[in-house]
This record gives sequence, C-alpha cells and structure tokens, in this order.
Amino acid sequence: MNGHFDLAALGMLVAVAETGGFTAASTRLGRTQSAISVRIQDLEHQLGHKLLERSRRGVTPTDAGERLIAHARRLLAVEREALADLGGDTPSGRLRIGIPDDYMDGYLRPLIARFAAEHPKVELEVRCDLSKRIEPALLAGEFDLAVVTQDPHRPLGEVLRREPVTWVAARGHRPELQEVLPLALFSEGCRIRPRLLAALNTAGKAHRLVFSCSHSSGVLSAVEAGFCVAALTESVVPPSLRRLGPAEGLPPLFEMSVALIMGPNPDLAARRFADALREEMSMLRVAA
Repeated sequence: MNGHFDLAALGMLVAVAETGGFTAASTRLGRTQSAISVRIQDLEHQLGHKLLERSRRGVTPTDAGERLIAHARRLLAVEREALADLGGDTPSGRLRIGIPDDYMDGYLRPLIARFAAEHPKVELEVRCDLSKRIEPALLAGEFDLAVVTQDPHRPLGEVLRREPVTWVAARGHRPELQEVLPLALFSEGCRIRPRLLAALNTAGKAHRLVFSCSHSSGVLSAVEAGFCVAALTESVVPPSLRRLGPAEGLPPLFEMSVALIMGPNPDLAARRFADALREEMSMLRVAA
C-alpha cells in the first residue's frame, strides 16, 4: 500500500458500517450516496481489499473491512481529540442513554464512572428497559444513543459484541433434575425469551414457567434461591451460579448480538461516549 489514509473516506466507511447502509450514512454525513460509494471504492483500490458486502439485509463489513474499521475508529478519535484540544471543544449538556439493566451491570457501570470523571460538564441520564422498547424510543428522539440486544430478524445498529447465552442454576441446588424443568425468564418482550422456549421445545424438554421479571436482579434472585433455572449472557453470570448444558439434559443455546444505535446528528458528548463504549467492548473481547 502506498500513500496515506483519507480520513474523510474512513469516516464514511465507519458511518456505513454503523448505520447498516449507504442511505442512512448519507443522512448522517450530509453527503450523497454516490459520493460515499466512490470514496469507499477508492479505499478498496488503495488497499487491494473489498471492504463491504451488500445483501438484502443491508451492508456489512468484510473481514478486511472489520479490521480497517477498528483502526479507523482510533484514527478518527485521535483526530477529534486534536481538534477539540486546539479548538477548546469540550462536551457538555445532557446525554440520554437507553440500555437493558443486565447490560448496565455487565458493561456500562465502570465506563459511566470513568466518563463522568473525564467529562464533568456532561449530565448522564440512563434509562433501563427492554431492547424492544428502547429502539422505538430512540427513533422517537427520547435517547441520544442506546445499547440493545439485536433482533435477529431485523438487526439495527453497530454490533459491539457477540455474547453466548448459557443456562444457569444456583450452586448447591439441582432444579434441573426435576422432571419438568422450572424456569425463570425475563418478561414478555425480551428478545431471547422466545428463542429459549424454542430450544427447549425442539429438544423435547418439558418445562414450566415459575418466575418472570423485567429486571435482571429479580431473575438472579430467583435463580440464587435455588428453585429454578434461567439463561443469561455469559459475561453477567455471577460466581454464585453454575453453568448448565447438554450434560445436565439441557439443549445448547445460541449467541446474541449487543449493538450500539446512535440517534440522528449525535453531538460531541454522544460521539465521545460511543468511542469510549467501543473501546470498553474491545477490551472485553480481548479479555474473553
């Protein structure tokens, strides 16, 4: 490869990846779709790699595209920091974030403390809810950004992390030995709930719902009490629980995607938080 990166083209590539298509990226950047397409094609010719794949479900990065996007985000973040430093540009105002409460505990708690310390002029407002309700609320302008479990049939946003889902039960208790499996599930509207029930039905595993709650603390309390089994994302399983699987007669489960969705025309505070979140998720992937 010869020459230098075109930072504007890298920004276009990142925008297409984050929004899932050229139309949405065009709206975000205020550039025509053809202009964005030409700049990305120039990048592909410069690098000798195809960076994006088009399909009926949208536009997704290739392996080479994913690697370049990771570098591009760091380069663009450095550019923003330099411009902010020289221009005295400091994030301020209110930043409204929507997120399921289990992700709050698993991903955002340390990040929020650090972000608040580094950006004292930003007022953080976090609302926890189910992903199914967060997405339309963001589109209605109630949030500036959101972290959600992607709907596999209608995926929105930029995938930050893919998480395996695992069956869990309390240590010292064996509810999985009951003839009819006692289940604790998140409330109706949870995106993994129908997939869990489908896995049990496909495996022919008899089950009954004994506890339902919209908050992860409630589901965890029920499982830790020892009378039921639940399914959680791998990163939020506490030491008080043990993982279950085929050896205990339970069907293997699946991965779900954690995604970031940005509101239209994100301000400096939202962009800085999104950058910090990507970095946090990148460190989690390395640790995993």
